Amino acid sequence: MELTNLTICQIISNYPETRDVFVHNGFPQFADDAVLQQLGPILKLKTALKSKNISLAAFVRLLEEKIEDTGLYHRLAAMSGLENSKRLNMVALLPCPLKIPLQTELNRFVEGLRQSREVRLEYCAEAFSTNMVNYDEYIKYFEDPDEVPDILITAGYSFFNPLFMSRFVHTGIFARIGYGNVDYRLEQAGLIDRESHFAVIAANVLVMVVDVNRLGDLPVPGNWKDLLQPIYEKQVVIRGHNGEFCDIVQLNFYKEYGEAGLAALAQAVRYGLHPAQMVKELKSSRRDVPSIHVMPYFFANTLTDQPNIRIIWPNDGALAFPVSVLVKTEKMELYKEMAEFLTGPHIARVCGEAFFPSVHPAGMAGFPDNARFKWLGWDFIREHDMEQLVEQVNALFVEKQQKEI
Repeated sequence: MELTNLTICQIISNYPETRDVFVHNGFPQFADDAVLQQLGPILKLKTALKSKNISLAAFVRLLEEKIEDTGLYHRLAAMSGLENSKRLNMVALLPCPLKIPLQTELNRFVEGLRQSREVRLEYCAEAFSTNMVNYDEYIKYFEDPDEVPDILITAGYSFFNPLFMSRFVHTGIFARIGYGNVDYRLEQAGLIDRESHFAVIAANVLVMVVDVNRLGDLPVPGNWKDLLQPIYEKQVVIRGHNGEFCDIVQLNFYKEYGEAGLAALAQAVRYGLHPAQMVKELKSSRRDVPSIHVMPYFFANTLTDQPNIRIIWPNDGALAFPVSVLVKTEKMELYKEMAEFLTGPHIARVCGEAFFPSVHPAGMAGFPDNARFKWLGWDFIREHDMEQLVEQVNALFVEKQQKEI
């Protein structure tokens, strides 16, 4: 087997001396053992190099020269029979508040599978905030089904990449997972696409948090369109860092109100912060803090002890993005129990306790009966190149915001 078809972990496991080649030629993250363990087992060499626009032939030459220099070079074909690195069966890319509680339950369930059915499932769960383990940049370069884990849990736009969709989703690599009970509120919002290969577990939702003291005489906004009024100029904070702002917010405003609405939103937003930073500044005594913060419902509920804070669930719906699961068709029988567990009542309650509305009604006890959700829609996702659209909309937003500064 050629080096190009091996994973990073297979290459480094069999030829430890090659690690320096990776670290000093575009992949410094592989100096970290934890990153190598989590990303290395699923990332093939050819895919990694494509993502960095590095010459495949030149890089392979570097690897072979390194192996020869240390006297450990041997026939590459012999590697095809070696299994020195474990294959990663499942990857979960989760919002921060959901990572720890969901990972705890996954650990228990996976251990139960090992003991009861001797089904071994190697997996890793990562938060989107992880800096070094960044699966997103490699997804569009995956070409072979064996590069993709058997089970994927995600809450981002990356897996809606048109190349990933055309290669692995539309071709039936992943199964359609049926639903049992479905909460009517998420059904009405269109979060459930029964024809989709993405089985929705729950939703990450964004609400408005208003400091009425800092708001002063201005009216408390009741819906998202209110934020486009000139009276809220520079009164809003959304998630953002280093010129990249919250795509959920941007895309919903772009879909509803076009470029003019996006420009008005840019006028309303003073700056971007991580939700944890929003909570910190709202609890501070600083007088220059904007009065309206758009943040996940989880973080909003850490401020309920503040008498000056109002959590606004907008009349037109909290902005929602699905947490969904993909399971390979050929492995569906093997992982049927896992699929049922992820879409069942227990995980629903775990999600609900983390303030993530769940598709299964068991996790919806803490949410308002009349709660509405605002989701872009599966048709919108299918009709657009989401990676391109996210970049385009963010660029427009940043351009408009900088003009206002």
